[in-house]
Amino acid sequence: MIRDKGTKGVLLGALVALLIMLPIKAIGGVPSVKDIMVTDVTTRSFSVIWASSEPSYPDLNVYDDPDGTIPTWGAVITSQPVESGDSWIGALAEDNGVMKVRVTGLLPNTTYYFQTVTTSKSTSDTTIYPDSAPLRSVTTEALTVRNKASGEDVVPFSNDLIVEECYLNDGVTPAEGTLLVATVEGGDYPVTAFIGDGIDPPYALIDLNNLFSRNSHESLDVTKGENLTLVNFRGMLGNSAITYSVPEDLGLSEIKLPDPALLPGWNMISFPLEPEVTSTETVLAPIWDKFSSIWAYDAQLDRWFRYDRFGPPFLNDLLDLHCCKGYWIVMNEGASLKISGQMCDEPIPIYSGWNLVGYHSMETQGIPAVLDPIASVLECIWSYETGTDKWRRYCPGGPPFLNDLEWVEPGKAYWINATGNGNW
Repeated sequence: MIRDKGTKGVLLGALVALLIMLPIKAIGGVPSVKDIMVTDVTTRSFSVIWASSEPSYPDLNVYDDPDGTIPTWGAVITSQPVESGDSWIGALAEDNGVMKVRVTGLLPNTTYYFQTVTTSKSTSDTTIYPDSAPLRSVTTEALTVRNKASGEDVVPFSNDLIVEECYLNDGVTPAEGTLLVATVEGGDYPVTAFIGDGIDPPYALIDLNNLFSRNSHESLDVTKGENLTLVNFRGMLGNSAITYSVPEDLGLSEIKLPDPALLPGWNMISFPLEPEVTSTETVLAPIWDKFSSIWAYDAQLDRWFRYDRFGPPFLNDLLDLHCCKGYWIVMNEGASLKISGQMCDEPIPIYSGWNLVGYHSMETQGIPAVLDPIASVLECIWSYETGTDKWRRYCPGGPPFLNDLEWVEPGKAYWINATGNGNW
C-alpha cells in the first residue's frame, strides 16, 4: 500500500487564529473513536470517516480478506484528502477530531476490509479499530454511467451540486475543519465534502454526481423530491443534521440550494440525531412560526402525546423529542429543521401492535434487509409522502406487487405493525 500522509501542521499564525476561534482541550492519552462511516464509494475508491476524542492523525489498514492477513496491493491511502489542495483544511479537521481517509487504486465491484488507525497528536498513542477480526467491509461500485434510457432513446444525465451553510452551534462561527455528509434516497453510500473546500467558508459543496445506486451499483440519477439528509460531522464539536429534499434538476450540473423537506400539512418525521437539549420548545424553535402541532404515539402505553401551539397549554404532554422515535408534525408552510446532537445507535424497541418510529442510521437502508432484526414479528411497515399524499408499504406476507416501500431513510418516520415484541 502507498501512503500519502499529507501535511501534519499549519503555520503558527493559523494555529493562533484557530485557538482563538475554536478552543479545544486536548486529552492526553489513547484516543477513542466513534461514528465510523464508509463514504464516497466509487468504482475504484472509497473513504472512511470517523470521530476521534482528541486531536489525532488518521490512517487506514486495508486488506483483501476479513481476517486482515492479506494487505491490498496497489492501494493508495490518503489522509484528510482535500480537493482544492488547501492543506490547512485537513490539519484543522485533525485538531477537531474529524478523521477522513481515502483509498484509491482499487478494482470495481470488489469487497475490501479495513481498520481505522487513529494516532494522538499529543501522546502518539494509537487506537486501531476493530483490533481483531472480522474487520469492517466495503464493496466498490460496479459501473460509472452518464446516460439513461428515456423511452426508446438513451440520453445523457447529470446531477446538481448542493451548497449548504455550516456553522457551529452558536450560529455565527463557520464550521471550518468539519465535514458535510450527504445521504440521498436510493443512494448506496453517503458522499462528503470538507467545509471551505473549493468554496469560501461557511459553505460546503456536495456533488450529487458522485452518488451510486444501492440497487444497481451504477451512477445514480437523482430525482426532484427525493429525501436528502445533510449532516455536519464535527468530531469533538458534536454534529448537526437537517433533512431536505432534492431540488428540480435540469441536467446542467448547477449549484443549488436544497428544497425544504417539511411541507404544508401532515408530515411523518424522525430525528437522525439525539438533540443536545430535548425539550420540544427548544428542538422546534427554528421552525416555531411554521408548525402548529406535533404528535407522538407510545405503543407500549397505547397512548398519543401532543404539543399544540394553538391548543390549551395544559393538554400539551409531549414535552421532549428524541431520536429514533417517529412523529406527526403539522406544518403551516414549508421548512427544514436543523438538529444538533449526537448520533444514536441504540436498538429501537418494537411492541406488539402499531409502532411509530424512526431509524438509527445516517445511511439509506434497503428493504427487506434492514428489517431482518424484526422479521419474525413484522406484519407491515408503512411510510407517508406528504408531497404526493401517498402511503407506501412493505408487507412480507402480502402480495409482492403491492410492496412499493424500498428504503428506510434518515429523517423519516414509519408505522410498523408487529405481531410481537422485538428490537430493531
